[in-house]
Amino acid sequence: MDIALALEIEQVSRQKALEEEALRGESAVRQFYAGTTALITGGTGFIGKQFIEKLLRSCDVKRIYILMRSKKGKSMSERLQSQLNEPVYDNLRSQQPDFARKVIPVEGDISELGVGLKDEDRMKLAQEVNVIFHVAATTRFEEPLKKATFVNVRGTREILELAKCCKDLRSFVHVSTAFSNATKSRINHDLEEKIYESPVPPEVMIQLAETVEECRLNAITADLIRDWPNTYCFTKAIAEDVVRTMGKDLPVAIVRPPVVVCTLNEPTPGWLDMSSVIGPSGIFLTLMLGVMHVILRSDVSIPIMPVDYVNNAVIATASYTNKRYNKNEKGIKVYNISCSGSKIETSFVSDFLNNPNTQQYATPKAVWYCYGFETSSDVVFWLLTWLLHYIPAYVADFVFNVTSMKRPEGIKSFVKMYEKIYNMSLLYGYFLRNQWNLVDDNTVAMLNQMSKTDRILFNFDVAKIDWSHYMSIWLIGIRKFIIKDGLKDSEYGRKKQSWLKIANLCYHGLFFGVVIFFVYICCAIFMYVFRSYEHAV
Repeated sequence: MDIALALEIEQVSRQKALEEEALRGESAVRQFYAGTTALITGGTGFIGKQFIEKLLRSCDVKRIYILMRSKKGKSMSERLQSQLNEPVYDNLRSQQPDFARKVIPVEGDISELGVGLKDEDRMKLAQEVNVIFHVAATTRFEEPLKKATFVNVRGTREILELAKCCKDLRSFVHVSTAFSNATKSRINHDLEEKIYESPVPPEVMIQLAETVEECRLNAITADLIRDWPNTYCFTKAIAEDVVRTMGKDLPVAIVRPPVVVCTLNEPTPGWLDMSSVIGPSGIFLTLMLGVMHVILRSDVSIPIMPVDYVNNAVIATASYTNKRYNKNEKGIKVYNISCSGSKIETSFVSDFLNNPNTQQYATPKAVWYCYGFETSSDVVFWLLTWLLHYIPAYVADFVFNVTSMKRPEGIKSFVKMYEKIYNMSLLYGYFLRNQWNLVDDNTVAMLNQMSKTDRILFNFDVAKIDWSHYMSIWLIGIRKFIIKDGLKDSEYGRKKQSWLKIANLCYHGLFFGVVIFFVYICCAIFMYVFRSYEHAV
C-alpha cells in the first residue's frame, strides 16, 4: 500500500474510533440542533461546504436552507446538485443516502437589498428558521470597495433584518475574521475578543457605496481604509459594528477564525478545494510542484486552523449562545478561534522543506525540485523572483514554444503563472511579515464548559494538534484533492525529487555560470571603454 494512502486510512480509523465512543455519551450541542431549521449564507464556499456536511452528519437538523443564485450559466438547482456531488459529501452520502432532501436552496444574493429574497421566500424563512449562520463574504483582498461594502457590510445588515423577522430565532452566528482588526497600528499588539470602534459608521459607508460612482470611490479608497491593509479587512471590521448595533436584542455571537486551511479529520483528512488554494495552501501547492522558490515573509507565527475545527467552533457557538441568551446573558460575545496554539511557528517554508515527510509524500506530478528561500526584504524578493522565477520561466516558455514538447498539465504559460504567484505573494505579504496576538479567553472558556462527548464530536482544541503530523495530512490533502495524483506512486515521487535535485544543481551551476560570465564581459567592456576614453583624453 502506498505510504500516503496508508496515512489517510490510519487517520480516518483513529477519528472513527473516537466518534463511535463519543456517540454513546450525552451531547448538549446535538440536543440543541435536534429538529431545528438552519439558514446558511456562504454555503457554496470552502467553509460553507464542510459546514453543511458536518451539520447534517453530526446533528439531527430538520432542514438546511442555503442562500444561492444562478451563476456561470448554471441554475440554482444545478449548482446545488453539482456541489452535493463533490468529494466532501462522500462519507455523508454513504451514511445518509437521501441527505440531499434536507438541503433546500433559496434564491437570493447577499449583495442585494433584502438579500434578493422573494416575498414568499422571506415569509417562509421567517416562519421556519431557528438558527442563522452568516458565513457569506467576499474574501478578495483587492475587491473594489463598493462591492466589498455591498457584500460584507450591507449584506450583514440585510441578513440581520431577516433575523429580526424570524418567529423562533434561537441563535445567530456571524463569521468574521481574526484579521478584521489587524491594522498597521496594532502590529505586535493583542487583538481582543471585543468589537472595536468602526473605522467608518456602517450607514455612512453603505450610503457612500450606494451613491458615489465606483471610479470616484476607488480614487478615495486608500484614504478611507488608511490603517487597514485592504478592503476585505476594512469592511469586515465595519460589519462587526453592524452586528453590535443591530443584534443587541438577539441571541447573537461573532466568531473570528484565523487562516482557514484543510481538514484534519472530517469528513476526510486533508480535504480542501480550489477556492481554498490561497495563502499557505497555495504556497504549499506550488512548493510541492516545484514551481515556487521564493517567499516574501518574516519570522512570524501564522495563526491557522483546520476548517473542520473552525466549523466545530461555529456549531458549538450557536448552541452556547442560545444557552447564554436563555439565562438572560444577552451581551454579544466575540470568539477569536485560536485556542492558544493554532500557529505555524517560525519559518514555515523551511519547516515544510526540511520535514522528512515532504520528501516521503512527494507527488509524482512535481515538475521540478522542491526548494525555496524566504526573505522579508522587498529588494531581495524582487531580485530572487527574477533569478529563480521569471528568467527560467521565459527560457521554459521559449523552449516549449519552439519544440514539440508537451507542457506540464495545467500550465499554459510559465511567465503568466509566475505573475500570479508574484501578485499573490504581494497580497499576502502583509500578513506573512507582521504579527498580532489573538486573545482567546472566551473561546477557551466555551471549550472548557463543553462535555467530554461534545469536545470529541465538536473538537476545536487546536492546542492539542500535532503540527508535524498535521503538515503530513496537509500534504496528502493537496495531492488528493488539488493535484489529484490518486495518492499513489509516492516512492516514485521521492526518487524523482532525488533526480530533480541533481538536475537543479546542474541547472543553477550553468545558469549562474552564464550570469557571472555575462557580468565579467560587461565589466571588461566597461573597463575597455573607460581606458580608451582616458587614453584619448
